[in-house]
Amino acid sequence: KSWSISKYLLLAAVVVCLSVCFRLYSQLASLNITTLIHHQFKASAPPPTISFYKLSLQWPPAACHGMYTCKPPIPSDFTIHGIWPQDSNDEPIPPYNKNNPCTLKTPTPPTDLPIKLRPIEVYLTSIWPNLVDGLNLTANYQFWEYEWKKHGTCSDYPDDPLTYFKSALKLRLGIKTIVRFGRQTSWTVKQVADEVFHVLKAYPQIACNLNPSRTQKQLWEIRLCYDRPNPGQPPHTLINCTNILRVSKGKIIGPCKSLSDTIFFP
Repeated sequence: KSWSISKYLLLAAVVVCLSVCFRLYSQLASLNITTLIHHQFKASAPPPTISFYKLSLQWPPAACHGMYTCKPPIPSDFTIHGIWPQDSNDEPIPPYNKNNPCTLKTPTPPTDLPIKLRPIEVYLTSIWPNLVDGLNLTANYQFWEYEWKKHGTCSDYPDDPLTYFKSALKLRLGIKTIVRFGRQTSWTVKQVADEVFHVLKAYPQIACNLNPSRTQKQLWEIRLCYDRPNPGQPPHTLINCTNILRVSKGKIIGPCKSLSDTIFFP
């Protein structure tokens, strides 16, 4: 009789154990499925959409007197830093990522640029130089390849670097005057922005840097914004930039924090 009771107790314990194990397995399976779905959803989230383009023009005397050590000759006019596709929050479109591609096209590899850009090489060297060593073609291509990889591969021209670079050249060559004030003068950020608006009829974004002794804020870049063009066209319609000062994730970045900051035009 005691053996029969022990058998029933053992059977009951096994049933209870199986029931608990089954519930635990169900919960874990549910968690794993939920986690898997979550990760799949995150991985397949669409990349940011291009809202506009930003043509970044740097002032070489400021760039070479505060950021870079440049070999002469240092250009005495604004040169191109880049042309950047931006989203609606004024954040750069991230570079191409094959795991979450921004385009159905296969971007041109940066290593192909010396062949693709040969027809405009002379213009790029003059207007879009690597300020560190602007007469060194290898240094220039390193700069262009960097800009292409970071900004061009997820532009509207991922497989057409010639059109991408030509679009920036055309915009820059189409601007005769950006500011009318003289060098070795000081202005507030707002005064510089207003001056660009008076000349070009659109508000820019102003980027500052510091001189080598870090005692003076300088006018480093003037960035102009262009509406995203129709398919097959390069950017051409100038619009007001979203932010006059550099902003990333809602925070002002760089040494200039206010429109009333005074900046030197070296």
